[in-house]
Amino acid sequence: MKYYPAEKVIAWMKNDEVCFSVPESRDYQPVFISINLRGTPPKKKRFVENPILLVRENNLCVPPSFYQFPDNSESPYIVEFILQSKNKSNPPRSFIAGFNMIAGKASGVQLTKLEYDVPVREY
Repeated sequence: MKYYPAEKVIAWMKNDEVCFSVPESRDYQPVFISINLRGTPPKKKRFVENPILLVRENNLCVPPSFYQFPDNSESPYIVEFILQSKNKSNPPRSFIAGFNMIAGKASGVQLTKLEYDVPVREY
């Protein structure tokens, strides 16, 4: 397994979508996304491989049709996603963001070392 350090990103709102900036996204598209509350045990974490989401204009946005975030979260959300280039010689890129939902808006939270420093499997 190769190790690719995660890139920390900030969550923000675009209309009713939670979005994440993807610098220099080029032709990278999502192959994995995990949206869970902080502290979810590993065996209970939910994830989607090859999600029906697209990186557009250096942003990955999650519409309510894919995941319905509450107006107010009981604890922070930790979102992890992996992007793969169409050019398989380019390494995958891993991203992570932590945020609370407060009054329908994403508000960033500090990630812990355990959340941020995790190896990424190769696709």
